[in-house]
Amino acid sequence: MFGKKKKVEDELVLAKDRISFEEMKDDDNFAKDLVIKLKEGSPLVVNFEQINEISTNKFLAFLSGATVAFDGKIVFIKNNIYLFAKKEDFLDGSLKEFLNSVK
Repeated sequence: MFGKKKKVEDELVLAKDRISFEEMKDDDNFAKDLVIKLKEGSPLVVNFEQINEISTNKFLAFLSGATVAFDGKIVFIKNNIYLFAKKEDFLDGSLKEFLNSVK
């Protein structure tokens, strides 16, 4: 109205298009950076195959705790590969579609 242009809304980006695929490193700072990505809206698919079992358990617990703190879900994809995502990332249905395609 009165000559002001309407704001163009950002296009909706599906959750499956925001997935960050990561190979876990035995590094606390890397794990912290993954939590920041998750917090900022990137679902994570994390492969733990390249680190030892003790480190896998440590980082799996850390990422799982962060995911639960964000009211999220952890989904086992296959041996040593997990999806971590916030609850709202599942709302558009694209993560379910992604999971069905990889299982």
